[in-house]
This record gives sequence, C-alpha cells and structure tokens, in this order.
Amino acid sequence: MVVSMAPSTILSLSAAELPIWLVVAGAVVASIVLLVASVRRHVAKSTPPPPHLYTFPPSRRHVLSSFPVQFEKFSVADQADISPQVLQGRALTTTRKADLSVDNFYTPTGFSTQEIRSLVGHFPDYANLSGVPNPQPVPSSWDINKAIFRPFRPFRWNYTQNMALMKYNPDFWVELEQNYLPTMAARQKLLSEHPDRIFFQGPGADLACRELMEMLLQFLCRRYPSHFHLSNDNTLFHNLLLATVTDLTSTPPLKVVFQNVPEDYAIMLRNQEDGFYYLRAASVCSSVGWHIAQHKDQPMKKIHTHVPDADKMQFSLDRWFAKLPTDKPVMRASWSIEDWQAMFSSPGVGVFAGENEKNWSRSAFADRPGELTVKELKLRCDAQTLRRLPVSGAVVFNFKAIFTPLEELRDEPYVPALLHKVLIEGKENLINYKSERNVKNVALEALKQWAARQVEQGIVPADWEVSTLEQSPFYPGWEENWKKKQGIL
Repeated sequence: MVVSMAPSTILSLSAAELPIWLVVAGAVVASIVLLVASVRRHVAKSTPPPPHLYTFPPSRRHVLSSFPVQFEKFSVADQADISPQVLQGRALTTTRKADLSVDNFYTPTGFSTQEIRSLVGHFPDYANLSGVPNPQPVPSSWDINKAIFRPFRPFRWNYTQNMALMKYNPDFWVELEQNYLPTMAARQKLLSEHPDRIFFQGPGADLACRELMEMLLQFLCRRYPSHFHLSNDNTLFHNLLLATVTDLTSTPPLKVVFQNVPEDYAIMLRNQEDGFYYLRAASVCSSVGWHIAQHKDQPMKKIHTHVPDADKMQFSLDRWFAKLPTDKPVMRASWSIEDWQAMFSSPGVGVFAGENEKNWSRSAFADRPGELTVKELKLRCDAQTLRRLPVSGAVVFNFKAIFTPLEELRDEPYVPALLHKVLIEGKENLINYKSERNVKNVALEALKQWAARQVEQGIVPADWEVSTLEQSPFYPGWEENWKKKQGIL
C-alpha cells in the first residue's frame, strides 16, 4: 500500500514520525551538501592564486602632502601605504565603467576614489605625482622645419631576444620633427579609413585616458612653449602648429591625444581578477603585419604570441609590469629593414594587401625581387617608451616609427659592421622577423662593403671585435651631427 501525504503534513511531522525512506533521503542529501562544501574548501586552499595577484608597484600616496589645496587635512597617517590585500579586495574596476563617486576603491598605486576626484580632471602637478621631472624647453634655436629624430641604431651583439630596456630621457617622451603636419594629416586619413583597426577605448579606461591626456598636454606646453598652450582654466588646448583649439570639456581625452600628438599609444590596465595587464585602450597607426583590433582586451601573453621567443620572457615580463614604479620609465627600440616606408599595413588593408588577407605582403618587391636595390631600403626603428601613470596605475606604451634610408648608415662609425654581424650570424627565427629574405640579401652586400671601407679609411680598427656600442642605441659622434643638421647651437 502506498501512503501519500501532503507537503504541509510532512512539514508538521517530527523526525520520529517521518517515513524511514524520507529520513534516509534527507540524510543522504545533507551528506552530499557537506561533501561538496568540503571539496570546494580543499580546492580553494590547494589552488594557488595567480602569481602576481598581490604584487603592486610602489605607492605614491606620500606625495599627497605636497598638494595643500586639495589635501589640506592630509595627515601623516593618511600617507601610509595601502596593504596589498586591500588594494586587491577593493580594486577599482578596469573591465567596466568605474564609479568614482563611491569612496575607498583603489588604483594599483594606492590612490583612493576620493583622492582621484581631487586630482585627475584638474591638471595636477604630474611631475610631482609620478616622480618624473618635467621636460626642459627646446633650445631657442630649435626650428620644427629643420627638426629630425635622433638617429636610433639599436643593434646589439650578441643578439638575443630580451626587453632591451634603456634609460629614459624626460625631454623626449614626445619628439616633434619637420614632418609633423603631413604625419598628422596621414594619421587622420588612416583613422577615417580604418577606424576600428586604428582606435578603441574600453569602458574601464576612462580614468587612464584622461590622466594620459593631461600629462601629454602638460608635456607639450613645457617642451614646446612656442607652439602649444592651455587656457588659464585648463579647458582649451591651443595647437599653433595646426591652428586648432580643442575644447577639453567635450572632446574625449584619447581623441584629444590622437588629434595633437603624432605618436601611438597603448594603455594596459591591471585586471583585478588575475593581476595581469590587459590592453584596454589604444590609438595605433604604425602597425605592419597586424592591427590593434586584433589585440583588444588581450593580456601581454596573447599579444606577443607572434614574437619569436616571447614565451621565454613572459613570466619576467608579467612580473616587471606588476612592479614597474611610476618614477622609473624606460625606453626601448625595435628595428627592421624594409623596402618601402610602410606606416600602416596589415593583412586585408594597405598598399600591398591584395584582394584578401592571404595575399598580403610585407614587401613592395615581393613579385619582382630582382629589381630591389639598396636605394629602396629603409631602416625602420620603433622608438618606444614605457611608463606607469601615477594615479590610475595604467602602464602606457608610446611609440613612433622612424624611417632612415639605409645608405645613411654608410658613414656612421662601426654601425655597418655591427648590423652586418647581426644579420648574418643572428638567430635565424629572430632575423627572419626583421626582414624579408630578398631585403636581407641586398642589405648584407651593401653593409659588407661599407664596413670594409670604414676599416680602409681608419674609422674602425681592423682588429675591432664586433660588439654592442657604448653609445647604444646611437653611435659615436651622433649628437654633434644631429644638432648640426638641425642648426641647433
């Protein structure tokens, strides 16, 4: 006989009055719940957190005492560093739009939301906040119509894949030169033609973009005071080179940067879930073989999958990102040899894209390699700076592509022999990344001749053992020649 009872009847019974099968079932369910909870606790304890989850850069909170207007009641106790546990547990989001009106959320550098509200948006003293000195104004004899880039020659021997970091010069965060006007026009044209492949900004990057814009405008006004200035209330930016006035209250900050600065920017923000840095905003016009949309919202590890031997550096690179202090920016320079001056060319777009991505070629002479001569070859150097913004804690890359006719290297002491050595004896997968085979062959022949001529002329000792130059990333005597070409006294 089957006995049925209404749910209300069951709930009113005591444990002794319940059917035995129901008591057993309840005990089994309770045991399963306890077992699952135990397993979860064990897994949580046995699974280590991501390696850099509680690794943060040095705090900059101590500088707030030097901002008496904003922080007149800032006590010694307020200067104390925020613990890694609080920085992680109360991390300001970077994956969605952050609500800065809610107090006591923190950036990686230890600034709270209430402190952010008093700083970013008001053009504070970023040199003080970051610990990086303001630039010196360009010399009075500097003329933008004669200005040229510094002659980067970042060749190293022995040549291995590493970050190759170099000392940062605060005067050269942004370099303007004689092609400023055509470069700005070309960048605007690229943006109109390929907007999604040139520019993007994620919802969590608002703070970093505003901070970057303010820092860059301050830099331009100090470094090039004859060409840029801000209104007294910091709401209008005057660019005398372009004859433009930008309303900073209505123009998105990263667009302000794009409209005035002829360099590329990539903004990496810390993800509070794993402690790694992800690309959350960028404006990049100088990519060849790739474009910025391919790397949107990706961590460093995925961004560098195409770079030879990048996996060998990944752990140290992630650790470096996690710890980078705001007062220790660095620079680096990568290089390649090209047979045309490619500003932006990637599969599916550009001069040599073809009808589809498979037909894309890096070389302008891919279908006629026999016509290539040394006169067409260009040394391309991508000069980069990496720095952490002091308030948002974002890590910002900025870079510019500098093209130099390869023939200019002919008379630069030691440079032809050094580059020849790298191209002919460097690790194959690294060198193949630097140039197409037909380009490399033409370059090698010319470099060999120039190196021999420098020995004959006594410029380079015959017994010189090829190695990285002491003046790297430049060469002996570069500064005098560079200033002379520009008429700088």
